[in-house]
Amino acid sequence: MPNLLLVTVSTDEVLNKEGKVRFPGTDAAVAALAEAGWTVEVIDPMWPGPLRRVEEGGVDAVLVSCFKAVPRSRDAASMLSRMAEVPVFTVGVLQKDDAFRTMAPSVGVLRNVGELPQG
Repeated sequence: MPNLLLVTVSTDEVLNKEGKVRFPGTDAAVAALAEAGWTVEVIDPMWPGPLRRVEEGGVDAVLVSCFKAVPRSRDAASMLSRMAEVPVFTVGVLQKDDAFRTMAPSVGVLRNVGELPQG
């Protein structure tokens, strides 16, 4: 199974404006990603921890949770996309967030964890 580094802090379920689940909460997200075929490792977004972990090897992709409850996560996502050779995805960044898209054009912006492509 491919290895996924989930960059987040413990987060409760996040709902969208319509009341549907946007992010299932960290434990539920890990379970959903494992069910989808990923081996998930959770790491705090405090820099440079995520970069050091990716440099150690064995990571096929990185998913960064960018919700308000996860401080510094957008910075971690943009830095990883420039400094690491693994695909980086985010969940929690709005599709229309042009500032983030300019800062991190190679980051895949997902609407929910179910959109993560299989490694």
